[in-house]
Amino acid sequence: GALWQAYANMEGRTGNVEKARLLFAAGIKKCPRHVPLYQGWASLELREENLVTAKRLISEALTKDKRQGSGWLVAAQIEERQGNSGLVGLVLRRGIECAPNEAALYCALGDHLVGKGKYQDARQVLEEGLEMNPFYAPLYHSLAELEARLFNVEGLAELNKRASILFNGNALVSPPSSSMAFGKKIRSRTNSIPDGVAALAQKVGDSLDAEDNVDLEPSSTLETMTRLEDEVVKELFQVDTFSDRDDAKEQQ
Repeated sequence: GALWQAYANMEGRTGNVEKARLLFAAGIKKCPRHVPLYQGWASLELREENLVTAKRLISEALTKDKRQGSGWLVAAQIEERQGNSGLVGLVLRRGIECAPNEAALYCALGDHLVGKGKYQDARQVLEEGLEMNPFYAPLYHSLAELEARLFNVEGLAELNKRASILFNGNALVSPPSSSMAFGKKIRSRTNSIPDGVAALAQKVGDSLDAEDNVDLEPSSTLETMTRLEDEVVKELFQVDTFSDRDDAKEQQ
């Protein structure tokens, strides 16, 4: 199911809408229980403004599995596009009930409530989201925008303090070196990763840190990231090759 979905999404994003529809339909026929296929197709129809079809597809997806929070987000977007503002909040609240660990639902509901001028309700929802997942950055952004809208300087300061404790930094101080973060994060994931991989991750971090103070244009940034990616892939291949040679020598 995932392959059908990926192929259909690719065709849809490149403008081949009819081909994407055929792929979604074929994928659902082969894998009728793969809910993301219905969600992906619904999102495609939403972009194409075929709201009735999109609503039918996302309803089918939620009928099959109401615990997938992404489906409720799509359903809310459809209702908003249809002008059913009153239903948007209800859909998002129902989504939180069914998928309480989906942080994006809290963020979407909070932003919706802000748009309706219900600031206290919005703050409560966003705080609930942070309590559930304190590492979901968009929740901090939405809450900061809310406090700024209300000119709540103390609230902004407190929010920045909370974020600095969790993320070891704040908006006024440059973040810590990303090279150490890259290496430590990869090493902590699994003991089976070769030391060379973590070293390469650290190298990428070093390269990014070295360019932190350079104001790059988007094209330059893309070129830099592509170059780094090529270097890492090349060195990873060399690490794997040397590792295979060492294993072969030991067997001999």
